[in-house]
This record gives sequence, structure tokens and C-alpha cells, in this order.
Amino acid sequence: MICTMKLNRLFLVSVPALCLAFSSCSSGSRKAAADDSHIGLTTKTLQIPSSDVLNLKSYYLSCTCRKDTSEWLYAYNYKEHALDRFDLHSLGSMQIPLAVEGASAVVRPISGLYVCSPDSIWVYDAVQKALLLDGKGQVLRSVPLAAGLSSGQVVMIERNYAISTTTLYYDAHRRSLLFGIRDASGPSIVFKVREYFLDTGRATDVPLPASVDVPHVAEGDYADMSRPNMTFTAEKIVCNYPVESHIYVIDRRSGQTDVFEAPSRYTANKAEPCRSRTDYTQWERHRVENPHFYELMYLPASGRYVRLHTAGQTYDASKKLMDQLLEKRFFLTLFDHDFSVLGEEELPAHRYNIFTGWCPASDALLFYVDHPLSGGEETEELVIDCIE
Repeated sequence: MICTMKLNRLFLVSVPALCLAFSSCSSGSRKAAADDSHIGLTTKTLQIPSSDVLNLKSYYLSCTCRKDTSEWLYAYNYKEHALDRFDLHSLGSMQIPLAVEGASAVVRPISGLYVCSPDSIWVYDAVQKALLLDGKGQVLRSVPLAAGLSSGQVVMIERNYAISTTTLYYDAHRRSLLFGIRDASGPSIVFKVREYFLDTGRATDVPLPASVDVPHVAEGDYADMSRPNMTFTAEKIVCNYPVESHIYVIDRRSGQTDVFEAPSRYTANKAEPCRSRTDYTQWERHRVENPHFYELMYLPASGRYVRLHTAGQTYDASKKLMDQLLEKRFFLTLFDHDFSVLGEEELPAHRYNIFTGWCPASDALLFYVDHPLSGGEETEELVIDCIE
């Protein structure tokens, strides 16, 4: 499968997870079973050989696609304005250039990517259009996602390490696109998921539950961390807030919402308010001093979920902001299909790019091995760790 493989073992010790389930009609609670067993995760290191594709060392926006026994990694190359495609089995690579003008123009940069198949690729570009591309980058369909929004509503499809991750999702069965909405049209800011049906142009909205720890997170007291992360599966809408450790799951069929406690054993589980709503220097300090919980990612082959988060640390005004962010400790938490915590582990220091340099595959979490403070030797190869 790979030309170079390096095996390491991460042992995860499970911790109890308390769950609170509720729906619009009734409420209740349940407790996830504690499991004292050790779960070993294997890390396989892939080295993509150098080629004519001028790939990056890390990509902030990536997606995988699996068909039969083949699986590809698609990643947005912002320098080339192209999609770099890597075969995770043969380790071959190719590039799909994105047009900058004409009928197939994709306005740079893109912030959403969902690959249905090698000839069916959805991207979300800088003028708020969802574009369906073929395998050569030609536009097959254009959907202006902001067209149906009212005043005060904005599309949320972004991948920003300091703010949130909200993905674009295509539901093949319902022939619909799912994406996030920030709605400031009322007395308070709320977040929703919009489902846009491609055959009819009709759209429906599902409100997201507010954070149980920071219900007014959008009002400005938590600096950049003022929006939820959102991910989607065929059955579920999964969201969490960067400022705290709970997980919020909406069943797309029944509408029931479950809230799961998923605390870290190693870090604070709630961010502190920022010292100022307007002083950006304090915003930067807030980013260093507080934990940041990233999105839940689904691994369909195993039915498990993975969440990453960074720990807060003491701010040092004498050091560069970027260096302090890169020094933050990095953690992985593993969940079963019912969102019970299976274990948590600190990731190796100075190995992975914390600026959203990862994405889920069918049975593994892929990390770009690229850290500015690693001090390692430069290589022309793209190096990827697959944690299974």
C-alpha cells in the first residue's frame, strides 16, 4: 500500500463520558459506560514522492474520496489555485487547475470542499457559490448559496484554526447541500444548518442548540471563538463550540438533539472570556491562553469519531504570537458511534500543523507532517501520518 511505513503505537485510556439527551417533546439523561481497556492506535507514515505537482507541505482544506478499493486525498493548493490529488494506495499525484476567468471560473480562495467521486467535486468559492466540478475542473453547476438569505444572515463555510470549521456537505440520497448559517436578524445571534434541495431550489433550516456552558458565545466575549464547528453525515448534524468540550448531535430524521459531555482529562474544558471585545492584542492573547476544540470528524469504516483540541498556555509578550501558537499542546479524543469517549492522547510535539492541517479518511485521520518549529531536515516529499 505504501512505499515507506513507520509504525508507532498510541495507547488511549478511556474516561467516563456523561450524556444528556433531550428532544423538543421530552428530556432525559443517560450515562455512557466507562471502559478501562487500552485502545491502541497505529500511525502509518506515507511519503508522497516528489513529482511535477508543486504540492504544499500542509493544506488547510482537504477531503478524501473512496471508491471500491481506491481512496484519494484532495487538497486545495492556494498557491497554485488548484486541487492536488494524491492516491493513498499508489502514492501517485496529479493536479486539477481551477480557472480564474470564463464560464468555469472559481473565485479564489475556496473554503469548502466535498468530493463525491473523481468526476463530481463540490467547492465553495469566495463569491459564495457552491460549484460542481468535473475531474478536469470544469464547472457543471453553480449554486449561489447566499441568494436565499435574509438581511442579517450569512453563509458559514470556513476552515479557520482560530474561529471555526464549518463544512460543505452533499447528500446524494436527498440531492441536497448542507451548510451553516449565522443569523443575526433577531434580538440575539443564532446558528442554523440550511439544507438546499438541488432539484427544487427549496431550502429548510434547522436551528443548532446553544452552548450549555457559554450560551451567548456569539455576542463577542470570546474573541475569535464565536462560532460553532459543524460537520455532517447522512444521518446526523454534529456540532461543537471551540470554547467548550460538549458535543451536540441532531438526528436528521427524527429531529432529536443529544448533548454529550466530552471533557478532556488534560486541559481546561471551557475558555475564559476575552479581556476586551475590541482590542485585537487581547484577542491574540486569548487565542494563546485558552483551549480550542476543533470539529468532530467521522471515520465511516469504523463508525467512530475523532476530535482534536489544543491546550491553553501562559502568554509571553516577549515571544512572537505565531511561535506561541505553535507551542500549544495538541490532543486527540476518540469516540464510538454513540459518542462515548474511548480515550484521549496527547499528540507528538512539533510534528503536526495546527492550522487545520488534517482531514478524515474512511478509516484513519490524516495529518500533514509539517511544523515550523520541528527543526527537521527539509524534504521534497509530502509526508502524511495516518492515525488508525
